[in-house]
Amino acid sequence: MRILHLAATILLVAAPLSSQTSSPPTRLDPNSPANIGRTQLTSYLDDIAAKDTAARRSAIAAITTRAQAEAHQQEVRKKILTLIGGLPEKTPINAKSLGTTQADGFRIEKIFYDSQPNFPVTALLYLPDAKPAAAQEKLPAIIVAPGHGFTGKVTDYAFASTFARNGFAVLSYDPIGQGERLQYPDPADPAKTLLKASTGEHGEAGLQPTLIGDALARTFAWDGIRAVDYLTSRPEIDPNRIGAFGCSGGGTMTALLGALDTRVHAIAVACYLTSFDTLLPALGPQDSEQSTPNFIASGLDFPDWVEVAAPRPYAIISTAQDMFPYAGALATVTESRRFYALFDPTSAGTPTNNPAPGIPTGPTLNPDTSNSIAATAPLQWITGIGRHGNLRPLTEQIVSFFLTHLANSTAQPILPPPPTPGATPFALPADIPASAFQVTPTGQVSTSYPNSETVQTLSLKRYATLAKPKSLAQSQLQQSVRDVTHATVKPGDTAPINTQSPPLTSPPEGDVHVRHRFTLTTAPGINIQAEFYRPSDGKHPALLVLKNSLDPALEPSRVEEIKKFRALADAGTAVLVVAPRPSPPGIEETKASILGPFYLTELRAELVGKTLLGLRVDDAIAAVNFMSGGTTVDPNKITAEASGHLGLVLLHAAILDPRLKHITIDHTLESYASLIKAPMPIDASEDILPGVLLHYDVPDLTQALGPRLTFTDPLPGTANLSAPATLLR
Repeated sequence: MRILHLAATILLVAAPLSSQTSSPPTRLDPNSPANIGRTQLTSYLDDIAAKDTAARRSAIAAITTRAQAEAHQQEVRKKILTLIGGLPEKTPINAKSLGTTQADGFRIEKIFYDSQPNFPVTALLYLPDAKPAAAQEKLPAIIVAPGHGFTGKVTDYAFASTFARNGFAVLSYDPIGQGERLQYPDPADPAKTLLKASTGEHGEAGLQPTLIGDALARTFAWDGIRAVDYLTSRPEIDPNRIGAFGCSGGGTMTALLGALDTRVHAIAVACYLTSFDTLLPALGPQDSEQSTPNFIASGLDFPDWVEVAAPRPYAIISTAQDMFPYAGALATVTESRRFYALFDPTSAGTPTNNPAPGIPTGPTLNPDTSNSIAATAPLQWITGIGRHGNLRPLTEQIVSFFLTHLANSTAQPILPPPPTPGATPFALPADIPASAFQVTPTGQVSTSYPNSETVQTLSLKRYATLAKPKSLAQSQLQQSVRDVTHATVKPGDTAPINTQSPPLTSPPEGDVHVRHRFTLTTAPGINIQAEFYRPSDGKHPALLVLKNSLDPALEPSRVEEIKKFRALADAGTAVLVVAPRPSPPGIEETKASILGPFYLTELRAELVGKTLLGLRVDDAIAAVNFMSGGTTVDPNKITAEASGHLGLVLLHAAILDPRLKHITIDHTLESYASLIKAPMPIDASEDILPGVLLHYDVPDLTQALGPRLTFTDPLPGTANLSAPATLLR
């Protein structure tokens, strides 16, 4: 059983995980000396993003006709499908109804369906009561996706019940990692996750699909598409009047669904749509399903989720103090309104002499423009006050949008009663039993149906069907490494700038083997820490050492290590020690400790078509360029050493740089194939390369290096990939 495999994994890594420090604060000081390297890297990546988004805006501004807009939509949809790995094959949905509970004005039906073979989705179908003496027509329906949170679909009761009382059928479902679909349940208490939050579940689940060129968004989108399939199978549902609504993480799923399934007629996305220009410097990249690799690099931004749906009715819902910046939402609405107007001029509205409403001080419609926008116009911006997810004050406007565009009704919305003072906005009614919201017998798919698929097992099966890369010639392998890692620095490029700083220690008088501390500028704005142990004059063999940090406080073994480096210099070997970016490593917000300290940094890099591993490969090759241009180093006698994650960096660097005559690595991932087989990878974010298994694997690199490589203590994918290394100890 899968849960036993997870238990074994946790026992294997319990000590390393428990020794990790607690999560850092959500907002970190970017000016802290300890975080300056992380700040430099963030700025470097955001600068790339800014150039890409500026180029995209120019391209969108050149679209002036509906024909051009439609061509752009086709291109965007094709890009999205390519980036997420396409969509799965449609297979029998095997839907089951597992019980019904009557409530005030509607009934709740427990639904169980397969999104993919043996990959169940747990959902609730809210069906409004029939009106006495009224002709029974097929119902409009709304698919509701919850925001991030372990309660999943239960969180959406307030909106789902309100929609139902207004005459809509509502399908509210659990995303993976939420509600009854935990991917990493705690063996001691399967109702809880091994990870600290649903965002941690999503982050962990996103690692392995990435290795085979898929994105986690593929699974999220498909769950929603199959929800549409289920609704169209119900005789009481009108298949031509299906809408979608979600907030926060549910907004992400709704945006995905609206973009990829044209059967969704009306779309309302809350507290998610913004712009990368405002999101990255403020909040940064978020969940795995929200950060598809190469999304920005492919010329995409948040407005594309809206524009690809034109002219279908679309409501962008924003709150003024949202963590997803309001200014970015304004930019997205402004661009999308012009785009929508190419299909339907009513989205641009009718000019008035009134000023634009500006930032809302209460529920406000379309504050981006002074024009009068009719309620029937397909593009609407619903705004209000408050922070992330403060939608209760906007309930009337949200329900009205669906009444207008899905029910073809001008009726006044039926609103829920005011909340009880002090009650949580997600409180369930006392007159409905908790069992009405639980679909599986145990409350979790993993324990009710222990042989069900998970994201990991689906990825493993998909990997088994992919054509394995053939043996590549050296030049082909080098090109594949560059294509996958996006490393750009080449052997022989202009040596990086050397900025000298005073030695950290004063050497004894007459000691020529001085430890010089300085920085290497390996890319614009990127300075990595370095140390050089210089032998006496003349050309000498050289050793490059990659380290996570050069700070003695972070590396307690450094005192003895420095003695060894000095001894090597004493014996005639020049030693260059560098800490690749981010240097110093710094810290970041963590979604779960098991994801390691670079998960969000890796997401940021992937968005702009980079990888942390590839950027570090660039640093390693730049360091060799620096050594080769010096007066002390013999450029024909350069070796290198690294451990752990940096061992994988050095392995890739040696493929690209033949000047590395021999490398020694230890405690490094043995293969990406073993990583995709692991039930729960541990601290793997630094090693992730999107699509790597479509091109090569670690054994291909080791075979190509042959006698140039010494590889000790390789780590299987089930190991803690930040296990202590042993080189130079």
